[in-house]
This record gives sequence, C-alpha cells and structure tokens, in this order.
Amino acid sequence: MTKEEYKNLHIVLGVVNDKKLETILNLFPDTAQYYFCKPDIPRGLEAKLLQKEAILFNLEGKIYASVNEAFKAAKKNAKSDDLIFVGGSTFVVAEVV
Repeated sequence: MTKEEYKNLHIVLGVVNDKKLETILNLFPDTAQYYFCKPDIPRGLEAKLLQKEAILFNLEGKIYASVNEAFKAAKKNAKSDDLIFVGGSTFVVAEVV
C-alpha cells in the first residue's frame, strides 16, 4: 500500500444522527482542518452538534450550511500539495461526486 503524500489535510465531515460519534471521532487526526457540514437528508446530524462533539477530540474547524459550501471552502483553502478528504457518511460523499 502506498502512503499518500500531502502537506496539510482538509476534512469535509458530516454524519447521520444515529452514529456513535465517540467511536468514530477518535479515529480522525487532530492535525487536520475540519469543515463540518450536515448531509442533505432528514437523518443528517446538524453541523453545530458535530462540531461540539468533535471539539472533545481536539478536532477543530468551521461549520458550513451545506456539504457543497464546506467542499468549496476546503478547495479554496487547500494548496496544490494538500489533500482534501470528504467523508463521515456516504451521503456526504454522494453530494460531492
């Protein structure tokens, strides 16, 4: 397996409201810049609540009104040698692809 080379990591993160956040947030690096968002589905967890929980794991970032806005902000902030990861929920990924 090849390790991805990058300078800074930008993570667009959104989840559904039935996820046990304490079991997944501890897997994310605290050195990344986070873009918290809510997937556009009824079960989507509000970005403000996600950010509140993420702070407990030293994951810092801003809240965005939509996945699209979060992704646009990540693309604007990322340099050519940075990596943007989109995830948390397949619903978030689906809104980007």
